[in-house]
Amino acid sequence: MNTPRITTSPTGGLRELARSLQAEGRDIVNLTAGELATPTPPHIVEAAVKAAHDPARHGYGSAAGDPECRDAVAGWAGRSLGIEVDRSHVAVTNGAKQALHNALRSLVGHGDEVIVPAPYWVTFPEAVRLAGAVAVPAHPRSGGGLPDVADLDAVCSAVTRAVIICSPHNPTGLVHDESQLEEIAQWAAEHGIWIVSDDTYRDLSFVQARSTPEIARNAGCEVVSLGSTSKSHAMTGWRTGWLIAPAEVVATATAIQSHTSSNVCRVSQAAALAALTGPDVAAQTRRQLKELRDELLGVFEDAHIPVQTPQGAFYLFPAVPSNDRDDVGLVVRLLEDAGVAVVPGSAFGVAGHVRVSYAGAREAVVDGVRRLTTALRAS
Repeated sequence: MNTPRITTSPTGGLRELARSLQAEGRDIVNLTAGELATPTPPHIVEAAVKAAHDPARHGYGSAAGDPECRDAVAGWAGRSLGIEVDRSHVAVTNGAKQALHNALRSLVGHGDEVIVPAPYWVTFPEAVRLAGAVAVPAHPRSGGGLPDVADLDAVCSAVTRAVIICSPHNPTGLVHDESQLEEIAQWAAEHGIWIVSDDTYRDLSFVQARSTPEIARNAGCEVVSLGSTSKSHAMTGWRTGWLIAPAEVVATATAIQSHTSSNVCRVSQAAALAALTGPDVAAQTRRQLKELRDELLGVFEDAHIPVQTPQGAFYLFPAVPSNDRDDVGLVVRLLEDAGVAVVPGSAFGVAGHVRVSYAGAREAVVDGVRRLTTALRAS
């Protein structure tokens, strides 16, 4: 039987290693985790507690999600993405990872190719392989930034079925330029290629820009949007995400989910409903992250370590010294010698970098970045 070789998430592995060292009493600053240090907002927790006491929430629900939760996601799409949809275009999933899996299983199959721009989130190529397709990386010819339409076209083939776009971007925090996205959407429409848009960090963008789904729709390109409450509402453990797509894709994705996990926990759906219809807690989070980003950029500048300015999310992707291209070995040394945990760029398809998450508590993050820059200068 020919099955794809799927690896575990390196970010998760390093996060657990850092936690185990901390449990042993080691002084470790963990900059691997892509989750806010703040607890889930009280109004969301209260909604979940109320739902847990409601017997109507104790039984099976629709595999596509509870109607009111799907309606809330549709409302979010109008506000945050600039696209009008109804619940028939929404499926609630166990986080954005399941949304990605269900979307790819609905769109591609054996022998198909999916373009995965590099650097990429570690799960993108593995999800493509799980769907039976081939992940084809696209690297920016400029050597930095995000791949443009020419970079994508260079790896396009007769069996290319989709391209994955993530903006704001993990691991760099960059946001695609609107004109660049327009060119990509027009190219995808002309070639009959789906855009799978990871909009998980949409509400944590520091700049005003039209969303990938809005631009794709305007270009006549078929698009699937993936989202989640995990990052914007400090709800990584609640596992509430969604996909937004044409109704026929939602139907297929729902059928897949009905045979795997079935419905998302209905208490978590009540929490997601409160998150999407309640106060805009992401606004304050954006301000705090942007202020911390600016402070950290100053630390890297003082250390003469190049890093692109993130325009959203909570990641930095600095280059490591040119004489230390083994970023995996470097990360291990940083953990053991400097007590700071980061993720090697090779995990994201681009060696010679490390990913820094600055989503944690400010004092710890600043301490960790100072340790990191000191160690990198000495390497």
